Amino acid sequence: MRTSVVKKGDEFLRYEIREIVEVAKKIEALGVPMTYENIGDPIAKGERVPDWMKETVARACYVDSTYAYAPTKGLESARKFVLERFSDSSVCTPEDVIFFNGLGEAINKIFSNLPNNARVIGPNPVYPSHATAEAMHHGGKAITYSLDPKNGWEPDLIELENKIRYHEGIVGILVVNPNNPTGAVHKRETLEKIIAMAKEYDCFVIFDEIYQNVVFPGKTVIRLCDIVGDVPGIAMKGISKEIPWPGSRCGWIEVYNADKDSEFKAYVNTILVSKMLEVASATLPQAVMAEVLSHPKYPTHFAARVDKYRKRAETGVRILSESKYLKVPSPDGVFYLTAVFENAEDEETGTKLKTNDTRVRSFVDSFPLEKFRMDKRFAYELMASEGICVVPLSGFECPLDGFRMTLLEEDGAKFEETCKKIVRATNAFFEPFPKVLEKIPHAANLTSMDEVV
Repeated sequence: MRTSVVKKGDEFLRYEIREIVEVAKKIEALGVPMTYENIGDPIAKGERVPDWMKETVARACYVDSTYAYAPTKGLESARKFVLERFSDSSVCTPEDVIFFNGLGEAINKIFSNLPNNARVIGPNPVYPSHATAEAMHHGGKAITYSLDPKNGWEPDLIELENKIRYHEGIVGILVVNPNNPTGAVHKRETLEKIIAMAKEYDCFVIFDEIYQNVVFPGKTVIRLCDIVGDVPGIAMKGISKEIPWPGSRCGWIEVYNADKDSEFKAYVNTILVSKMLEVASATLPQAVMAEVLSHPKYPTHFAARVDKYRKRAETGVRILSESKYLKVPSPDGVFYLTAVFENAEDEETGTKLKTNDTRVRSFVDSFPLEKFRMDKRFAYELMASEGICVVPLSGFECPLDGFRMTLLEEDGAKFEETCKKIVRATNAFFEPFPKVLEKIPHAANLTSMDEVV
């Protein structure tokens, strides 16, 4: 075209959580039944929505006002409710709350309204929407700081401060707590140091707290509103994981201390104006969220869900840890399990796994596997051999190789079997004889040295 219509940085536009499904569906079409462990959607994994919740939503559908536009910031009743249930009115007012059609939209608004040279440093691994939005807004690779799996996935504060000190373009610090994909709940001391760092280097902070209540017994989430002090900040929250109602696309941001920094206040106003151009967010979920979350049956319903995820986490850690090639830190909450590969020789490690259909083998081999990170090669082999779809850790802007799976499977026996299959595939993938197999006809269908002999 006369002028390029491709935005700079389009090569960083990716969402592995859904992209890998396209591959899984094609493998499934070739006759391999697929277990999808890629996306955090409890409903898609078979969780039943209780009748009392459906009835609450159904009643709201008979109220004419739920069919109207909501105010740009959201229904006042909903904004007041989220402050009471999710925040602290001493640092936030209803006017500081803005609703969006899911946090995906909020993330895009937060990053796209920054100047191209203004950067937000985020954790790795990190939910890909954050990394992609940050990369796309300025046309380059996202800037990140490491979470350490050997230290409960706590942030590397030395690395974080060094990057902020020597990169003047960094104006914001992103924290995802509780963390997706690791399930870590960060310590108060760690978070307070990040707030102090933001104050020292004149940055604002963004806390993604969508999972703030999905935590296991004994763990406490320190919210941004608890420690923000006078630092400008944005907390991101929603109902998609907690009720759960992912299809509602109902999330919001809480803005703190905009009155203490004129530039930050002007930036937040650009976010609001860009939202105003879209008129409003969906009215129905805002109208019913207070009634659902205040229902007398809700506490028991929610507690049972969290306990189920806790049990799945314990089972998953126990089984996956049976492989010497997997390091599986126990999550503190959320509904994901992240495993990191260890004891692998190098990036060239990785055996083609046995498939029951040559068409499946040919399909997987049609990809440039040699150019893939080790964990992405494993994910493809796992789909082809065992019919399990996980997300490679490299898809979360992480230099470590591994994968994330969900804890959402409703059938406990099936979840155990899925974990056992992953262990079997992992052990076969990292067997120390790939160079030998390359010289043997049909080596792709061999899974152990016994079959060679």
